[in-house]
Amino acid sequence: MVDVFTNTLNTDQATFLGFALEAIAYGTYTVLFFISITVLIWKTPTQNTSNAYLFAATCLMFSLCTVHFALNFNNVYNGLMVHPRPHISEETKLLAGADMLFSITDFCSQSILIYRCYVVWGRTLWIIIIPLLINLATIACGLALIGLVLSIDRAAPQAPEAIVPVGLAGYAMSLCLNFIISALIVGRIWYHFHQTRHILEANRSLKRASAIIVESGLLFLIAQFTFVVLFAIKHPAQAVLVPVATQIYGISPTLIIVRVSIGSSFEQTSVPKLSLRFHSVKRQSGTTRATTTMPVGESNLEMGPLQ
Repeated sequence: MVDVFTNTLNTDQATFLGFALEAIAYGTYTVLFFISITVLIWKTPTQNTSNAYLFAATCLMFSLCTVHFALNFNNVYNGLMVHPRPHISEETKLLAGADMLFSITDFCSQSILIYRCYVVWGRTLWIIIIPLLINLATIACGLALIGLVLSIDRAAPQAPEAIVPVGLAGYAMSLCLNFIISALIVGRIWYHFHQTRHILEANRSLKRASAIIVESGLLFLIAQFTFVVLFAIKHPAQAVLVPVATQIYGISPTLIIVRVSIGSSFEQTSVPKLSLRFHSVKRQSGTTRATTTMPVGESNLEMGPLQ
């Protein structure tokens, strides 16, 4: 099937185009990364504990994407300028490392989304057991695919026909996992919306949170879906998408962090509203009653996804 597409795009052209597009995506990601770091460092002290995890995750994702871009840059620069090769798309040890980083970055990005789902669902462990297992199976298939490519045909620009099902299974599982996690997060947020829609303007914050999740998740889903289709039909354009998708895997969770942090800071400093905190107190008779404190001066509906 590869021969059908060679008249429109060959693998060397796809590899170079993928590198060029990754350079643009990486530049965008770099700006977004420094914005996210600034936001996380300058947030209020009461949120520093939770921000430490976000800070570490943000730095890890950016480091992985930086190494991936550096490996692709080295491949193109050496293959065209320093030690010219007939085909820059030929799988070398460095490109195999870049392919591994593609799978690892996907795994880490999904792990961040799974953790967010865990927090949104009130730190309920059972809700993420299946997603965790799918995520582990996904990276296992991805790494196994790379090993099979290197053992069968190092010069293959795409996975040989015989092992396409292994890679397709891994990438399809990752796509399904992303859809499941996004649905769980958005579903939980909308559940809170229906529970609190009659309380002041809480619905505005929840709708905004849903928009953040949908927008960022959609970017992730589009990249994954397109790659799965191209991989399944063995189109050379998959070499264009893989480098860009790697950066998107880093951009998506970082974009969520930046949007949430900026939105939360803006509301707390610029839009004085009521703060709702629900809790229960015990009566002397042993029964409980719900009380609500409503201090004026900040907007803060205590929900997992906005912390």
